Amino acid sequence: MLLSHVPMSVQRQIDRCVAEIRLILGASCSLVVHGSIALGDFHLGQSDIDILGFIDTPLTTAQLRAVMLVLVTNSLQPAPIEFSLLDRAVLAAWVHPSPYLLHYSETWRVAMTAALTDPQHDWLSVRHDSDLSAHLAVAHARGIVVAGAVTIPAPTVADAWAAVWYDIKDAAEQVDAQPISVILNLCRTLWWRQTGQVVSKSAGGVLLLPQLAGDAAQAVQAVLALRRGDAAQLPASAVLHHVVGELLGRIASSS
Repeated sequence: MLLSHVPMSVQRQIDRCVAEIRLILGASCSLVVHGSIALGDFHLGQSDIDILGFIDTPLTTAQLRAVMLVLVTNSLQPAPIEFSLLDRAVLAAWVHPSPYLLHYSETWRVAMTAALTDPQHDWLSVRHDSDLSAHLAVAHARGIVVAGAVTIPAPTVADAWAAVWYDIKDAAEQVDAQPISVILNLCRTLWWRQTGQVVSKSAGGVLLLPQLAGDAAQAVQAVLALRRGDAAQLPASAVLHHVVGELLGRIASSS
């Protein structure tokens, strides 16, 4: 099974979501798992289920609302879901930031729960997401098609970089709340800038570690251990902020 490396409860969650979304949108809908699951670095309690959906038929308000209800209901059962639904036509003429038809993540739970009870909510407007080019890069490199058929193109390096920078630019404000994710995300970003290789957060930390020394090396070793579930002591907040600044500086100056 393509997802045999993830917990059975998460496999069932993905299977349930895929089946329910396809029931709503029809067989022309293709679904691709990307992110930590596709990169072999999923950790229940730390990782999202990342899914991209593609559709080439016009959708109704009722269909989009029904898909959102599936996402709100199934997210956190047990893992959080991040989902974006796109018109398949965007794959032939990708633009950044990319348009999308529907999006959900746990940061949207309150807003989308309210939308589901609002008969006036506009489900049909196309919106744009500055993260999607980065998601597309991961899906192109390692995505797992779990329903339908779709070929994911690679975004341009410029578009992917714009999306990645959008994702990491606020790392200093996020590191105290999410030290493992933030530090390792910066590591894999620097590795990608240096090599062009799309790797997981854990792999990015491991691969970059030989280049690091002092506080940066200690911080990366600590978050890697915590990512694995091992006992480790995080550096103080001031040290984490110093490491974020060092990694961001190296990323900004990388070729």
